[in-house]
This record gives sequence, C-alpha cells and structure tokens, in this order.
Amino acid sequence: MSDTAPPIEFGQDGLIPVVIVDAVSGDVLMVGFQNREAFDRTRETGQVHFWSRSRSKLWRKGETSGHTQTVREIRVNCENNSLLIEVEQRGAVCHEGYATCYYRRLEPDNSLTIIRDRVFDPADVYQPNGAGTGLADLTQTQLAAYQFLAEQPLISESRTSRLLHGDEDSVTPRIADELNELAGVLDGTHVHSEPASDASLEAGQVIYWLLLRAVRDGIGWNAIRADRAFDMPTGDSLAPMTLARLLRRDAAGWKNALGSAPTSEREEQTAARMHATLALVGQALAPFGVNPKEVIARDLAELRTKPYLAPFFAAGVAPQRP
Repeated sequence: MSDTAPPIEFGQDGLIPVVIVDAVSGDVLMVGFQNREAFDRTRETGQVHFWSRSRSKLWRKGETSGHTQTVREIRVNCENNSLLIEVEQRGAVCHEGYATCYYRRLEPDNSLTIIRDRVFDPADVYQPNGAGTGLADLTQTQLAAYQFLAEQPLISESRTSRLLHGDEDSVTPRIADELNELAGVLDGTHVHSEPASDASLEAGQVIYWLLLRAVRDGIGWNAIRADRAFDMPTGDSLAPMTLARLLRRDAAGWKNALGSAPTSEREEQTAARMHATLALVGQALAPFGVNPKEVIARDLAELRTKPYLAPFFAAGVAPQRP
C-alpha cells in the first residue's frame, strides 16, 4: 500500500460516512462510518470495517453474524468527504434480517411499507448471552464449554473433563493424529463413509483437540480467534493432494510440540500455531463444500445434550467482542 495519505477528509469528529453498495445488484445495502483505523483495516484486509459511534469501537461487518462484506472497489465523492464501497455481500446485511437496510418505502402519509422479503430470523443470529449462531459466538461458546469442564469436578462424568484434569499431555498427540486422518480423507487413504461426511467428522476432531490444548495452556479465545482463522481469504483453492501434504506437515509440527507447560512466549507461539492450523482445516473442508460453521454448530449441539453441561448452557456465555 502507498505511503501517501489517501485523498479523503475525515470530519471534525474523525469520521467519514460510507455508503455500502452490492457490486452485483447495485442495491444500496447500508450506511456506516469509518475513522482512519477502520479505513486502513478495510484496505489492509479487504473486509469492510466500521467505527461504531454508539459503542466507540472498531468492528468488522459480519464478525457476529458471519455476513461479511468483501471489498470490490472504493470510490471517493467529489468533495473527498464521503466514500462509496462496492462489496461482495456474504449473507444478508441488515440486523433485522433483510438483504438491505433500506427495506421500507416511505408513503405519502408518512407510513412505512416493507417492500423486501426477510431472508433470516434475527433471533437465530443475534441471540443474547453468547447463544448466537454467528461463527464468533459458536467458536467462543465451544471453547468456554471446555473451560467449564476444566474448572468443574466432573471427571467421573466427562471424558473431556478427565483429559483436562490429567497431568500427562494426552491432547497434543491427538491433534497430530486427527490432522493425519483429515489428510487421509483428502488423499483417499482414510474412509469411513462418504468424503464430505468424513471431512466434517475429522475436522471436528481436529478442532476439539486444538481447543482442549488451548484450555490446558490457558490460551483464551481472543488469542486464537478460530472464527477469523476460518474466514481468512485463501485466494485460489488448493488441490486436495496439496492440502493433504500440508496437513501431514502440520501434524508433524504438532508432534514436535509435545512438551512441558509453555512459557508466556511459547503461549503466543502456540496460539499462532493453533490459528494457522484452524485456517488450514477451513481450507481442507472447502473441496467438500463443508462450512466450518456447520461443523462447530453440530458439535455444539452434541454438547448441549450432555446433562453435566446443562448449568453451563443455562447460564449462557457473555461474548468477548474484539
């Protein structure tokens, strides 16, 4: 990116209005505001970021719902004081469940008429207490469930709790094992049923053991951000055989990671390794048309059937927003 300052003028409040337009339909989707940080993050990542005036914080469109906006083009108005961004919209844009925030027509009598169909139920996406179905909420809830099992004396009821209370590291070798099995799905050497189902199963196992390692090492959700790992732009999809080789190489790295409790520096390295492995798992699912969100939602649904986790789910999880 150029070192030259962009030819735009932020207002006295440090903000510039941004109109978001669907690059395919031409529909105006929404209007938001950016400060310089949000503008820079948008250009750096290719994902639209805004500055929330009500919460006084930076946020990425889709961080809760998964309904992201990928930048196609940024335009500047004639006075350099507003932006129009053409985007590829993933999912619906409006928090009310519509494809555009402008889903109502103003009538002559000043009443409002809904002129667009609702495409999702907001209650399914923006639930309170961390119960939402956005990828960020799902990954955080999954990790928090395992943290709960590590903190509670449930070793007689839960295998996961026993693993997390044990002194020996029996978790890290399983990360490597499951990565090798996911690689086997890709190169045809590991078959249970049909490829998509097998990929989903083995990916879920990799995620499970990675999150257990995170709990054992005291690594929090904000450090690994599984949702961002799965949502990383990957460019052209890699061939299955190439992905299989990368997974096996990653498995070998995890085998070498078996050792004593980490130092703070090693914790940071481990968190980065986890993030990279999760991104690789997301890429490995792509050839089978499997969404990582579906894998995590399935495994969370299974956790909800466990009686010993009923207090955890009843209490809910307060989402940590980046």
